[in-house]
Amino acid sequence: MNVTYKNLVNVSFEELHKTFVDAFSDYAVDVSYMTHYVMENRAIKNGYDPESSVGAFNDSKLVGFTLVGIDNHYETPSAFDIMTGLVKDYRGKGIASQMFDFIIPSLKEKKIKQFYLEVLQENNAAIRAYQKAGFKINRSLDCFTLDIKKLKITEQLRIPLSFKNLDKSIIDYFETFADWTPSWENSFSAIKRIPDDVLIIEAEYSINKVGLIVYYPTLNWIMAFLVDPKYRKIGVGSALIKKLIDEINGSVDIIKFLNIQSEDEDLINFLKASGFELMTGQYEMTYKLS
Repeated sequence: MNVTYKNLVNVSFEELHKTFVDAFSDYAVDVSYMTHYVMENRAIKNGYDPESSVGAFNDSKLVGFTLVGIDNHYETPSAFDIMTGLVKDYRGKGIASQMFDFIIPSLKEKKIKQFYLEVLQENNAAIRAYQKAGFKINRSLDCFTLDIKKLKITEQLRIPLSFKNLDKSIIDYFETFADWTPSWENSFSAIKRIPDDVLIIEAEYSINKVGLIVYYPTLNWIMAFLVDPKYRKIGVGSALIKKLIDEINGSVDIIKFLNIQSEDEDLINFLKASGFELMTGQYEMTYKLS
């Protein structure tokens, strides 16, 4: 077996997607939605940098890859493992760790301080491998789904609201509503990088901006759900979700809301009461490069 490593500057998403299909054929979560189009747009959303990414090749055949995004996270120059895939026959041979070793010098040259990834909490083998490589668990993230038919309005609206659709370029104001830093996948900079359609709904009370919900149809998930702390528990959250469901207008039966910080008991309890069900949990893990 002659495996070599190089960056992905000259590798197309058509080729990456063919390897992805092989690599994720036995994955614990259904990834059938990940078409070539979705894979490329998700990578762009996450700041994909082919120069900092790596492919493993057996002769000329791509058998594994790590797609890397570059951005500021927690206000620090950082990198993110958008996706790592390795064809089954090539697992257990140290290739994943060699891909990681290939990436690190490039990141250090770019003055990257931290390297982030997300891993399913049930994937014990991967967690152990990442910890062995020097990653540490930073926080726990919960992932939910909602069967739209099972939506429950848990809070009756006690103030008159108006709604309007916003452009992604003007959402920065709402970052102040957040109680915790969103995951890389759901960051405001990721929302702004989305290359195709995104639905952004603002809730207003009189002249006040009181809430925001962001839904990305390509991935079918809610990326942001924020209510001004001064206007919580008076129906704004329920009204925003109801407005989103009305806007979706039956185009899907189930929507996802991923990467909610597990310590946010108020939000998680609200989601469960509203009909959301826990799908899985992830760990955000961090490797310090300096």
